[in-house]
Amino acid sequence: MTALSDQIRLLLPPASYDGLAPKLSATIEAEANGLTASDAQIEATYSAIFADSGMGLAEWERVLALPDPCLIGVPQSVRQRVQAVVSKLQARGGQSKPFFIALAKSLGYDITITTFRPARAGSARAGDRLYGGDWNFTWRVSAPDVTVTYAVAGLTAAGDPLASWGNKALECRLSQMKPAESILLFGYGDN
Repeated sequence: MTALSDQIRLLLPPASYDGLAPKLSATIEAEANGLTASDAQIEATYSAIFADSGMGLAEWERVLALPDPCLIGVPQSVRQRVQAVVSKLQARGGQSKPFFIALAKSLGYDITITTFRPARAGSARAGDRLYGGDWNFTWRVSAPDVTVTYAVAGLTAAGDPLASWGNKALECRLSQMKPAESILLFGYGDN
């Protein structure tokens, strides 16, 4: 007998039914088991609605076409995969510095962005770099020399590393999202 079946028995009219009769008891147990299974399915479905829960991760990846083509073959922990899903869901598009900084942050990277402009009469000073030609369309993303992603309880699966290093996910996502006419450079460490 389960706690739920005991609660169902309490709902029976006391004078009309004997909740411990064999056939009625079997029916109550079956109903309690069905309700328990249904409740578990509802919980799983509710959790899968929120991508950051890690539930239904394979389905989220299928819908969002993840992993990105430039990351195929690169091992990723469950946490990195969840970050990629959340990042792709939040990235509605944009071309501003704050947009790309927030995009990198959603992937777990702290970056700064430097833009370049050609020297112009009246604004350039002696000693300034000229940055002619395509420099007007160039921007540089500066990130730490080593970005470490640590395992987090609840978002780590068996076989995931306790820590991983690398900036491949950052380069891949920003290269996909950058404006087509721009030139994106990456700089690591002290730039």
